[in-house]
Amino acid sequence: MRRLVFRALFVLCSLSAPVATGLGPMPVYAQSHEMGQPPAPTARAFNIEAQPLGAAIAAFAATTRYQVLYGDGIRQDVPSHGVQGTFTPEAALDRLLEGTGVTYRFIDATTFTLEQTSSLPVVVPLAAAGAAGAVVMADGASSVSGDGAAAPKPVRVPEVVVKDVRTRDDTANYVAEDANTATRTDTPIIQVPQSIAVVTQNVIQDQRAVRVEQALRNVSGVALGDAGQSGIAADVAYCRGFPCGYFKNYLRNDDQNQALTYRDVANMQRIEVLKGPASVLYGRSEPGGIVNILTKQPQADRYASIDQIVGSYNYYRTMIDVTGPLDEGKKLLFRVNGAYENSESFRDYVHGFRYFVAPVFTWKASNHTTISVEGEYIRDRRTPDSGLPAIGTGVAPVPDTRFYGEPFDTMAFEEGRAALSVLHQFNDAWRIESRFRADMSTATAARTVPLAVLGNQSLARFFFNQLAPISSYYWRNDVIGKLSTGSIKHEILTGAELGRQYASYNQAAVPFDTVSIFNPVYNQTPEPNLQRIPFSNSFANALGGYVQDQISLPYNFHVLVGARGDYFYQHSGVNGVDTKAENYAFSPRVGMTYQPWESFSVYANFTRSFQPNFGPFTAASNQFDPTRGTQYEAGVKSVIVPGRLTSTLAVYRIDKTNVLAPDPVNPLFFIQTGAQRSQGVEFDLTAQLAEGWKVIATYAYTDARVTEDTRAIVGNRLPLVARNTGSFWTTYDFQVAPLKGFGVGAGIFAAGERAGDLANTFELPGYVRTDAALYYRKPEIFPHTNLIAQLNAQNLLNQDYFYSGGQSRAMAGFPGAPLTFLGSIKLEFY
Repeated sequence: MRRLVFRALFVLCSLSAPVATGLGPMPVYAQSHEMGQPPAPTARAFNIEAQPLGAAIAAFAATTRYQVLYGDGIRQDVPSHGVQGTFTPEAALDRLLEGTGVTYRFIDATTFTLEQTSSLPVVVPLAAAGAAGAVVMADGASSVSGDGAAAPKPVRVPEVVVKDVRTRDDTANYVAEDANTATRTDTPIIQVPQSIAVVTQNVIQDQRAVRVEQALRNVSGVALGDAGQSGIAADVAYCRGFPCGYFKNYLRNDDQNQALTYRDVANMQRIEVLKGPASVLYGRSEPGGIVNILTKQPQADRYASIDQIVGSYNYYRTMIDVTGPLDEGKKLLFRVNGAYENSESFRDYVHGFRYFVAPVFTWKASNHTTISVEGEYIRDRRTPDSGLPAIGTGVAPVPDTRFYGEPFDTMAFEEGRAALSVLHQFNDAWRIESRFRADMSTATAARTVPLAVLGNQSLARFFFNQLAPISSYYWRNDVIGKLSTGSIKHEILTGAELGRQYASYNQAAVPFDTVSIFNPVYNQTPEPNLQRIPFSNSFANALGGYVQDQISLPYNFHVLVGARGDYFYQHSGVNGVDTKAENYAFSPRVGMTYQPWESFSVYANFTRSFQPNFGPFTAASNQFDPTRGTQYEAGVKSVIVPGRLTSTLAVYRIDKTNVLAPDPVNPLFFIQTGAQRSQGVEFDLTAQLAEGWKVIATYAYTDARVTEDTRAIVGNRLPLVARNTGSFWTTYDFQVAPLKGFGVGAGIFAAGERAGDLANTFELPGYVRTDAALYYRKPEIFPHTNLIAQLNAQNLLNQDYFYSGGQSRAMAGFPGAPLTFLGSIKLEFY
């Protein structure tokens, strides 16, 4: 362990500059992992008794849904000790093969071949050769022979299934057939009566996504919000026309209530997007959907990597990843992910830096109990950027580099969070999961904010000195189990969630110099020295209880029924005036899936959401009513080739009442506008069409409008949501010499015209952005060391576009970056 850490630290210190080339597939090695990432499957319960190897492998394949191939000379009648307890699939396979004289090598992350080692174990001869379905003798079982001596008892070996097994692969495939976010159970996506999309680690790596919003471009119906421009709530995105709720490892990670700056991707394993209301399992949330980020967990095999990225506009980012066991028995595991980033921008005066570290420790307390402790710390400092203003019905015709703040503008963030999870398997059917997390975040800012366009020539600005500390504590407990009532099977989930959160806001503000839109002059007035005073102080208590039943009926019908009750108490003090509110909500979900064939299903659902309005940035002395959402959705799903091609087509309608929107008079505050509706069609496809050829494609038609409003015109389009959006990304890794080891990738990301504000006074134009990539992988460049080189070109055709905006005329459009190159070198040690 010490040597591994020293090696990783040595490389971290010695690497000074990357070489940008490309990457492709690598050969596989016995009991080694694919390049790019260590395998990161979740631990699961195994209950495989001691038995002949062929039967044990069949049970392993059924439990993990891995695909098994047999090499020459493998004896299926060799005794296996079995495996019982909670392990990662690889750790379980290691135990299963111990002492059998058989090893394995991975073809991809969930397909492996069994191979005979050179030294065979001593085996007591069995009664049969061990062919599938044959009668063999199990070690230790006995019967009485003709002479009265004990003889082995015959045991029938079940057939070993080597096909029709589903794969769950984050590191070597774009296709994901399983996701827990929708039901919190191990249910194949094709059986879930709600649309869900997964962005795997392989997609994040291939596209070199260094922000969450870059990864979310691969999900239909997701529009980008204030993704890193102005600072606070920097990961804002819109699901089906409404703000996406954020969760991390199934616990809430909301903008403004838990997170104040953008989330770092260094410790992200995959991103699951559940579309439509999610209140039945996750409590208060917007009706458009939630984004659940699953983090990297410790692995039983030692692994370390360092990834150095250098890009346009003086972009530098270093990431490290170290994992492995802390003891010989591999009961105590650890993982540490870290990142350092320093960057400038194509925008004048804009720059930033951050530090990030995320340690995780897992203790396998017994065969049935796993305890994990996880932490995160972020320190981030950057220039807030309000984008470009609107003139007439469009964005001002000024250079995309134009900045309308002041060079001294600064926002600083500090965030820390600590989490504890306890997973206990009572038996094969029942388990409990308990998760707790504490979040603490602080934002400080000294910045000039444009508030109004004056005569289409200048911007009126205010200077704000702000302090916003927030904290929260959430604890959820889930009991999950399976039972049968006759021929009907049930998977039950029931649980409770308890939370408390605090938020305060101190500020000082004064009018500041106006600035010319076409010829800005900076530093006319020095930075004001203001004394902040308390503006608001709030706390809230949350309590929720929920139950869900997944019912498997005859004739391939699957019914999902669930309900949740929530109580939410909030107390706010704004400018010395205290207000209180109590909110109660009942959130049901009913869905049905019909699966006439294993590869095809149709589904429909009805579900509701509720969202109290709580945070440090709401309007003064105003306690808003909770928003409510109701969705009707239907669709079809397919898994044409298991692990290789999946698709979802969905149609939906969402009605949302008691809606909040930014106040056009003061974009720092909100108004409650009435009711809105979003309806549309979405299509997602992920595929591995041939060896080395991967594709991900999306399309969404979203009609999101105001249906009731006291200030805006009924029928107006919701801001920042295009009617038509889509994406297409494909990569190919060359399979034969002389190009073997190289790979290429290319794709487009497109969005149509979008309303810029709620009053629809201006539009952001549509765009098509083209990206490309080159890859190269060199395994064993040094002993136990792999080299990965990659070059990504973003906005290859140098398209002028606005990826989002601030929903006001003073902060109308956020320009996308011109042609940008990101080159990286990654070294992996195993």
